[in-house]
Amino acid sequence: MSVESAKAYINRMRTDEAFRHTVNEGSEDEAASWALLKEHGYEFSMTEFRQAQDEIYAENGITPL
Repeated sequence: MSVESAKAYINRMRTDEAFRHTVNEGSEDEAASWALLKEHGYEFSMTEFRQAQDEIYAENGITPL
């Protein structure tokens, strides 16, 4: 698991509409969502995801609400 994987996932979600749609379709089932991410080569924990968000915010000068 890694923060880099989470950052790659976040960036792909922001730029790849088809991927975002695929991920969002199965978002009701948490286990299936994690399996889908792993299937696409992403592996990270929620803690790493939050850390990735913070890093992306800092890189882009965004102050979270």
